[in-house]
Amino acid sequence: MKLLSLDINQTFLMNLREKLEGNGFTADDFKISTSTTLNKNFLDELTLQITYIYHKDYCFSFILNPDGEMKDLEISPGKLLSREKINGTFSYGTLTREITTWVKNLRKEMGNSVVGRQIKETQEKIEEIERILEEKFEEVSESYFTKAEGQKLKDKLDELEEKYSSAFDKSEELESELKAEKKKLHQEIELLKDQVQYLTKKKWATALMVKLVNWCARNPQAAKQIGQSAVKTLLPKEIEDSLPTSLLPPTDENN
Repeated sequence: MKLLSLDINQTFLMNLREKLEGNGFTADDFKISTSTTLNKNFLDELTLQITYIYHKDYCFSFILNPDGEMKDLEISPGKLLSREKINGTFSYGTLTREITTWVKNLRKEMGNSVVGRQIKETQEKIEEIERILEEKFEEVSESYFTKAEGQKLKDKLDELEEKYSSAFDKSEELESELKAEKKKLHQEIELLKDQVQYLTKKKWATALMVKLVNWCARNPQAAKQIGQSAVKTLLPKEIEDSLPTSLLPPTDENN
């Protein structure tokens, strides 16, 4: 017999709303909607969907059979994929656990989406750097640094590290975070100094610019205090005036 009307009861609705609370969310951040469709046996099935109202692509849905059986879960974001499906039937306990996990995943995904955009922007800058270097460097620049040139670059790298460290000290980050950042910067500077000895001028310039882009992304305020002039002194003359300002540290107007 075909069921003409299916809807969830208020107790089930309130239980769903309760599971949406936490991780900074309230139930009112979500919309719970239902729709009825016919299955292959010409019986009504209820599809229940929970949607994050500020981002329609973030949703959680499943199907309710006329006998109250739950099946075919679809989640976005999933645990590993942007959208995941779990076919088959499942229990109420499984449903509540999956909702709790989904809300946690949603919170993480929102934070990591910002990081993801930054990574994409950084990668685009690196690709632009590689293109410019390919255009500007002549064959002679495939040569290596002389011992004197290498030592001069190492001295300038030491100076740049000191300026960055000084800029870090003026920031409002926690001491533990500053210590970790200084250690990471020192290791990267030391690597660049070592690379002077075995990379060609072109390859070393690429390595330097990749580091600069990352430093600006990680510490924009520190990069702003240092300015562009300190960075340009490290760049080969072939590209010193060829790089767009978007690939260099931001300029501090007070400098």
